[in-house]
Amino acid sequence: MKANITAPEKLSIGIDIGGTFTDVVLMGGRRGIVAKYKVDTTPDGLENCFINGLERASGGRAPHEIARLLHATTVATNTVLEGKGARTALLVTEGFRDVLEIARQRRPSLYDLLAEKAKPLVPRRLVFEVKERIGADGGIVVPLDDAELERFPDVIRRSRAESVVVALLFSYLNPVHELRIRDYLRAKLPGHSIVASSDVIPEFREFERTSTAVLVGYLKPIFERYTGKLVKRLKERSYNSDKLLIMNSAGGLTSADAAGERPHTLVESGPAAGVIAAAWLARAMGEPYVISFDMGGTTAKASLIEAGEYRTTTEYEIGAGMHQSLAVRFTGYPIKAPMIELTECSAGGGSIAATDGLGGLKVGPRSAGADPGPVCYGRGGEQPTVTDANLVLGRINPDYFVGGEAKLDRERAVATIRSKIAEPLGMSVMDAAAGIVGIANAHMMRILRVVSVSRGLDPRTFSLVAFGGAGPLHAADLAAELGLSKVIIPEAPGVFSALGLLWADLRADFSKTARKNLNPENAAALQALLDRLDAESAQWLANEKVPVGRRLLVRSADMRYPLQNYEINVALPSGPVDVDWLKRAVDAFHAAHQRLYSYCDRGEQVQIVNLRVAAIGQTEHVKPRLIERGSASPKAAQKSERQVCFQEGAVVQTCPIYERERLLAGNVVGGPAVIEQADSTILVPPSFNALVDPHGRLIMTRGSATAGKSRAGPKRKASARRSAPKMKRKR
Repeated sequence: MKANITAPEKLSIGIDIGGTFTDVVLMGGRRGIVAKYKVDTTPDGLENCFINGLERASGGRAPHEIARLLHATTVATNTVLEGKGARTALLVTEGFRDVLEIARQRRPSLYDLLAEKAKPLVPRRLVFEVKERIGADGGIVVPLDDAELERFPDVIRRSRAESVVVALLFSYLNPVHELRIRDYLRAKLPGHSIVASSDVIPEFREFERTSTAVLVGYLKPIFERYTGKLVKRLKERSYNSDKLLIMNSAGGLTSADAAGERPHTLVESGPAAGVIAAAWLARAMGEPYVISFDMGGTTAKASLIEAGEYRTTTEYEIGAGMHQSLAVRFTGYPIKAPMIELTECSAGGGSIAATDGLGGLKVGPRSAGADPGPVCYGRGGEQPTVTDANLVLGRINPDYFVGGEAKLDRERAVATIRSKIAEPLGMSVMDAAAGIVGIANAHMMRILRVVSVSRGLDPRTFSLVAFGGAGPLHAADLAAELGLSKVIIPEAPGVFSALGLLWADLRADFSKTARKNLNPENAAALQALLDRLDAESAQWLANEKVPVGRRLLVRSADMRYPLQNYEINVALPSGPVDVDWLKRAVDAFHAAHQRLYSYCDRGEQVQIVNLRVAAIGQTEHVKPRLIERGSASPKAAQKSERQVCFQEGAVVQTCPIYERERLLAGNVVGGPAVIEQADSTILVPPSFNALVDPHGRLIMTRGSATAGKSRAGPKRKASARRSAPKMKRKR
């Protein structure tokens, strides 16, 4: 008889470093989620929290049992926001020294006379002019001679720059001078990072191209040091560094080496992973219209998902203030690279509440972060936060935070809210805490409206996929306010972004400016450009060791009518560029323009501005597991009762507390109720019911409170009624 030998299960670990916590998931190919953890983020050395999370998740398993280590990182974002990048020099065409200072003549706030743009990452004293000139047709107007080239090594040494960026005029058409300077400086300055803009983004619009290349130079040495430390720590533990893959902002994974060459593509690494997970969930559940809502310790993010697909954009600014959206721009550093379209605000569990000089209450944008964290953590925090307010309102169990690994100090939170908020504003502690939560909700309502109402979409047709450690606490209130039809809470909401890492494919994006009308006479030129991008993409996939059968190239183009200033990205047809291809591409643009602007001109020419190819290496995706089925009653999962204050009805109620791990498929939890799990807490307000689906997800919909109570079993009673918060200062 043959022995029944089962192949060892492939295990993967996803690690997402957030502003307050680092989320860790261990997943198996057959069992789904094996383990999930939250560990403290260590801002002074992010490689430390990665290793801490890895050791928790691996649980003593040998390194060879872990097939992949997937990582979402905040290194790039934090480096720019904190101004801690490499000292960078910039070489520009003579006469264009002020390209970063001039930027774009658009005001971030039309009527704010004191509004300031972000200070250039390269100060003017480190910008050096090069005597050369490429013309608008790509021809050489002023040659670059040897004497001019030879003076720059000494200039750069005297500047003490660690990184050098070369961004010359019209290099996207003809990079000959840029590449010559790049190669010369690499030979003469071996310890420096040398970046040519034509290698990073060979696209027109000089300021955006220069800004993006500068970001690469500014970030590259920092990111290389971080990945170097991380790889060293992994090798010390006998892990093969080839197993490490890093999430980029377009929703794809890439190797540590490739990420080091393109650090500007990592600025929304963690949030991108969350959107990937939400899109995967939307497809799995057959939800056609979804808003992804991610609320962590520092920020809240929203993104639109239609037919299981998220939107991407190449118009993004890092450090653009409180609301990063299409509605608020021109205050940060532009990045020209495909990214998942996100709208975010500074409202998270660690967002600090304070009173202003006029006696008003404000929340954010400052955050307590991981160190010292909210007051209730007992680590030295002195400013009340959203987490402190939720604790005071009874929504968070002080003895079950992070699954009981941390104890929260409710009395300390009460005392701080009383002294910092309630007494100065002449209100009760409960009203002050409710006011803090209400203002945080108002901030988050804005970003949900930006991704729906401001685009002409009816939010009532959308479902809200809520995750992040704090997302499920606020999701139902936001859905009720916006009129959303349904709230979906994933099985592991607190570590959902880390799960997204495990469902992502490898990806890198390549582009080239074309600026050609979609006419038959331009077919050969367009085909040549596409062939070049296809070759670059195929080479990247080969370098990443992606099997041929798992390689995919996705073509798109930024297109416009010739007299328009801005473009929209449209998927391109497959096949060779011929008359039929051109017609299909034009029709696709007209349809996209009609959908976005309710207008198109089918008699007008259509122009391709930039061609884009996404190189995708498809990975194996783990299927969700089924959970045990039970009756409608969740009584067996109830573990206690406590008093909880809900925004809805402004009342404190005694309500049941359920343990999510004990809920069965088919259980219905009627509000008011609280569902606790190790990585998050779910608030079910009085008018909501939560159904457990076959895979353990919670589907919350609005229903009558009475109906919810009868199905949930235990009696609820209102024990105290609050008056509406009064935002008045004592006189």
